[in-house]
Amino acid sequence: MITGIIHPFEVVVMLTDGYRYIPGIVLDPQTDSTIGAFISDLFIVPALAVVINALSLSWPFILGITAAFTGIDWLYVKIGVYEHYWWKSIYTGSGLIILYAISRWFWHCLQEKKPSLLFRLLAIYLTYIPIPIIINFVLARLLNVFKFEIYLLSALEKNHPVFNNVYLIFTGVVVTLCIGLRLRFRYRLFGIGLLALVSWALEYYNIFVSPIEMSSQYLTLVPLVGVLFVIVLFHIAKLDYLF
Repeated sequence: MITGIIHPFEVVVMLTDGYRYIPGIVLDPQTDSTIGAFISDLFIVPALAVVINALSLSWPFILGITAAFTGIDWLYVKIGVYEHYWWKSIYTGSGLIILYAISRWFWHCLQEKKPSLLFRLLAIYLTYIPIPIIINFVLARLLNVFKFEIYLLSALEKNHPVFNNVYLIFTGVVVTLCIGLRLRFRYRLFGIGLLALVSWALEYYNIFVSPIEMSSQYLTLVPLVGVLFVIVLFHIAKLDYLF
């Protein structure tokens, strides 16, 4: 869930050239930077949020963790695995304080027996969205199975990530409404049909491009994987949020 909160902010910062990771894992600079961001946003920061809330750490501990992360941010710049442009280390510290405050509120809401419908939908969306983010990144960036070609920005290398994230948010909202609301079957079927229609349109209008000639309809399998993940995770956590 923490990953889902971080993701839109991370996308905006990276697309506005706030900073760049240089882990040196792959040759493509944008993919290399994204991998560095994933390591931080999908694993390290969310894992610490879980530890903070599971152990009910006090704010002095949280501030200490935040200070350590701010120091690491500064150190990474010094040793050359991370570059700042308009971003500053103090922004990292401030952002983490806000993030951990939000995570504490979220954690308390998860303990409630009857949370509001809005919170349940938010929890479903934030749990679901990291799955298609990871799958699309692996398929598009690491395996080069497909890419979105649409000319929205003058910086051509940014067009795929911008459109990809718009597409992911759209599908995430549709999936969340389909499994989070008490709907009749025909409305759920409409949601599935809408996702299939959008996938078809992406290929028909040459926005979805695959060097291996993969059909864009395979994109509809990604929400299925995400939904299965949400169902299993919510069952394990005993959260009765799905219909």
